Amino acid sequence: MRLVPDTIAGRTIAVLLLGLTALHLASIWAYQLGLDSEVGLTNAARTAERLVSIKSTLSWLPAEKREETAHTLSGGALEVHYSTVPLAVAPAVMTGPASALQSEIEKSTKTHRDGGLIVGTPAQGTGTRTDPHLTLVSMRLPDGGWVNTNIAVLDGAHNSRGAIIVSTALMALGVLGIALGMARSVTQPIRKCAEEAKRVYVTSEPQPIPVDGPKEVRELAASFNEMQLRVKKLVDERTLMLAAISHDLKSPLARLRLRLEDVADEDVRRAIETDFDDMLQMIGSSLEFLRSDHTGEERQRLDLGAIVRTICDDFADQGLAVTLERQDKAIFTGRRLALKRAFANLIGNALKYGQSATVRVLAAPQNVTLEIEDQGPGIPEDELEKVLAPFYRIEASRSRDTGGTGLGLTIAQSVIESHGGTLQLKNRPEGGLLVRVVLAKVEGS
Repeated sequence: MRLVPDTIAGRTIAVLLLGLTALHLASIWAYQLGLDSEVGLTNAARTAERLVSIKSTLSWLPAEKREETAHTLSGGALEVHYSTVPLAVAPAVMTGPASALQSEIEKSTKTHRDGGLIVGTPAQGTGTRTDPHLTLVSMRLPDGGWVNTNIAVLDGAHNSRGAIIVSTALMALGVLGIALGMARSVTQPIRKCAEEAKRVYVTSEPQPIPVDGPKEVRELAASFNEMQLRVKKLVDERTLMLAAISHDLKSPLARLRLRLEDVADEDVRRAIETDFDDMLQMIGSSLEFLRSDHTGEERQRLDLGAIVRTICDDFADQGLAVTLERQDKAIFTGRRLALKRAFANLIGNALKYGQSATVRVLAAPQNVTLEIEDQGPGIPEDELEKVLAPFYRIEASRSRDTGGTGLGLTIAQSVIESHGGTLQLKNRPEGGLLVRVVLAKVEGS
């Protein structure tokens, strides 16, 4: 399972979300601490004010009326009693709320200086129940009596978990929207570079990508456009050079063929002619391979099924065992002559080395597939990739008797890849070889 996003957009969004969420939660925590402190101080001040008021009221009454009045003054979080002795015991460690309450009472009365104020818990044997949520305050009256007040204290942080979750979720959604827009503006030119890199040689002319976006992306797009032009220039120069070589070779080769007629020995002349024909075939195949994808042929809408049907009919007219088992209407945009030459090489190989060929053209919404099966010996597994290399021949099956220069599959693969497709060779379990060509339909096909 991959925890780190694989794309620039994903990583940008993840960093923004994690970073801003952490900062947001930290700021909420700091704010909550301050809020709890302020609320605690405010509550303590109000409670202290009320306690001092109760004490002042009871101090003006006779002793026999104080308990009844204390009950009358009780209410809310306060339960007031009068006694002749204090009912509270100061704790060993004062809690935050109790300390704040004691401090506020001390601001309003001086009784604490002579032990006249106790903020704590009920004393043993007083009959008052012990509760961790209750604080007992005992204040001494001027005549020696005591006002004892039970105060309900709600310890713990202010409960705002729901608000925090909602706030964080809204912040995350806002960051996500902004991050998506930023990431898309940054990654779209990079994605265009990747798409155009896949289309190199697929179109006859380089397709420059827009130079926009951030500085780094503009530099990448400009460098990519410049690279396309350099590659196109190198290819054009190579094509011109090969055309010149091909032209210059024609004259001496023509003179050699004429001089063969002067060779008196029939056997020698036939041997030389055979070597001469092999040399011409090798030169022609090599030149065809080197310029196969860059002949300047324009792309056009084609029915690949009809092209394959024509090739199969041509081979059938020669008496070869070829069967077109399925022919879908496969519309594709490509170079007609190049594709026809590639398909003819593949079907011809099946007939030459596999004795027969069964052909299928399968059309799907996203791609077109050509399958060719033969009944031959197949290809050793360790040779399946090697046979696609230029001039590579399997000696057991490809010799002077069967012909071939080792370039047929290479030319076919080059043409297919220039159309954005793939060529796969696979041995069939029942024997023979399966050749599968998959051409992905690009926009406009």
